[in-house]
Amino acid sequence: MKTTKTLTLQKSTFTLLSLFFALFFFSSIAQAQEITVKGIVKGNVETEIEPLMEASVYLKGTNFATTTNKKGEFTFPKKLKKGDILVFSYLGYIKKQIKISEKSTFITVVLKEESIEMLGALNSNKRYKSKRPKQ
Repeated sequence: MKTTKTLTLQKSTFTLLSLFFALFFFSSIAQAQEITVKGIVKGNVETEIEPLMEASVYLKGTNFATTTNKKGEFTFPKKLKKGDILVFSYLGYIKKQIKISEKSTFITVVLKEESIEMLGALNSNKRYKSKRPKQ
């Protein structure tokens, strides 16, 4: 009888060890898919493409974000997964969204200027006449 108990104990120990190694293996695969993203954000500034300082870079649907430095460079503070979407924005430029792939470790983004039409007062020589009744 002692031999059967020893064999069942060894089988359960073997099962526990194989389960532990399987979990360790799959967790290391999941960590390998996380990507550190760096890059440069540029924009058209007076017909030249120049780096944009303080451009916003954020992960769509979350509060994780960063800004670019004086050279337009950024390093995203969170490791990203395949399929995440980064949004690049800067005042006066059109927002751009980029989907992260396995090869997206360095990104160069060029933002296009947004056409903004300013509305001003109409040129009129007439005096303004109030429509309120006099009191």
